[in-house]
Amino acid sequence: MPTFVASASTQTPRLVRRWASGNSVLTPLAVMDGQILFSGDKTLGRIDPEFATPLWNVPHHLSSQAVYRPRAAGQLVIAGGQQELGAWQLADGKPRWLHQALTQVGTPFVTPQHTYVGDGHELLALNNTNGAIDWRFASTPDTLASYAPTVASETVFFGPGNGLLYALNKADGTLKWQLDDSKEWQYTRQLYVAGKVLVAGTYTELLYGISIDTGKILWKFKVGNFINSHHVSGDTAYLWSPTGWVYAIDVDTGKVRWRHQTTRYGNSAANWGPMMAEIVTFEHRVYCLDMNQVLHVLDVTDGKELLRIPFAHDMRPSVSPLSGSRAVLASDSGEIQLVQW
Repeated sequence: MPTFVASASTQTPRLVRRWASGNSVLTPLAVMDGQILFSGDKTLGRIDPEFATPLWNVPHHLSSQAVYRPRAAGQLVIAGGQQELGAWQLADGKPRWLHQALTQVGTPFVTPQHTYVGDGHELLALNNTNGAIDWRFASTPDTLASYAPTVASETVFFGPGNGLLYALNKADGTLKWQLDDSKEWQYTRQLYVAGKVLVAGTYTELLYGISIDTGKILWKFKVGNFINSHHVSGDTAYLWSPTGWVYAIDVDTGKVRWRHQTTRYGNSAANWGPMMAEIVTFEHRVYCLDMNQVLHVLDVTDGKELLRIPFAHDMRPSVSPLSGSRAVLASDSGEIQLVQW
């Protein structure tokens, strides 16, 4: 197993273009076919990075700020926060429908036909045509399904925070199987499907590989501290542990392919903070933006750190890479920036 310690060359990014979003606070950005979707406390918009002004930028009229990353669903954009979730036309930003929270809206997962989202202790399948609830599945009362479900083929996977993982029929929400490992987890924070394996990050220090057909636990990987973020691309799960290591894990076996150390871990909360940002893969590179605003660019094959790119300290902890050694980032002041290195 290759092991690398941070030793990459440093490059200073160059600001190419910036856009005022009309927001004081932005959610993480989304990239779709090379274009950028953004939302915040006041507006929702779409940007082509080759143009100086947004393609459209409209007030979303939500009762509170959007907190979830906007998501493209066919010809719609789905965005919102804990009080409402809505749909807008991708082409021009015209509103289509709005779902008012029954209890509290969680992070959505979207397909071209449906938006699957937790609301209180229930999972709702919202029809993207009109926002109607096509079906609902109730888990344990007095829980809040805050984290996103995921979908693979004809199954929706849902971990609402009661220590259970549900596999539901996508057509009608009926139960296929459930997995109880509540002795190890409460929440499943992120769910990805690769082939026949569901990769689940839990609200403990365990990453799981679970059979999507049966719910059998295939493997567990102990991170060394809580899991804040992981990402799956192809047959590899990428995990950033607060202990300072980035891991690449084989989805089928749970074995570590490589690991890379970005910071030294001193068993102190001060060491955890830099490791809480998300991981992205793009064009055979792994992008890890830490909360000290340093972007670590790793080779997907062996974890070698190719570049280290420091940004200004007013950026939100997410990065969206684009072709041509470029990326878009959101600032703490509501500005969107295109940079190149």
